[in-house]
Amino acid sequence: MKVALARFILISFALIVGFLAVKYGLANLSYLKVNTYLERWQKENVLTQDELDDAFKSSDMMLKLHGHHPHYLNMTAKLYEWKAFKFEDDDAIVRDSLEKALVLYKKSSELRSHWPLTWIYMANIKSRFGEYDDDFYQYLANAINYGPYMDMINLQVAQLFLLHADEMPDFPNEVAFEQINRALSGVNVRAQLLDFADFIGQVEFVCTIGHVNNNEWVAEQSLCQ
Repeated sequence: MKVALARFILISFALIVGFLAVKYGLANLSYLKVNTYLERWQKENVLTQDELDDAFKSSDMMLKLHGHHPHYLNMTAKLYEWKAFKFEDDDAIVRDSLEKALVLYKKSSELRSHWPLTWIYMANIKSRFGEYDDDFYQYLANAINYGPYMDMINLQVAQLFLLHADEMPDFPNEVAFEQINRALSGVNVRAQLLDFADFIGQVEFVCTIGHVNNNEWVAEQSLCQ
């Protein structure tokens, strides 16, 4: 009797493990498809309606199979951000898409609060809404707290400040300056920050921060001479 019971438990356990392996394997296949689209769109900055529809179909399957995976939630939120990009001339679609993205990011942050990129994504959406409220500042603080030396965090916080400093009076200047300094020290993002600053007419300010911090790379850039 005991042997039969043990055998039943082992078989049941094996079936459960097998089911979960298949379930999460299928979810990962959907994830890979969505990720391929996102990477290509990021590189080419162009997407078609058919691609968007196919990506959402895959993300629906991904979340149906593993809806509590924070990275999958972030990926789906990114799809909504790209939908907002594609329909940028339709304010209603843009607003609806970004609101849905924000909901997904919030759910992701509840499941894994220490992912800094989730917080900066949320801050960026609040900025697009023109909502520089307590939530916005908390999202920024969390992003910096969890990713103080992460290049993409430093870059995006610096860009937010450079673009919206007048609308962010409660964001400490010393923190903003440090984020700019860190971004200028990041090999993978410093050129992007300088180009961005040049585009919005803030290159002299950014260069000054680099010079004050004795940044050798900044000193070599023609934009800063």
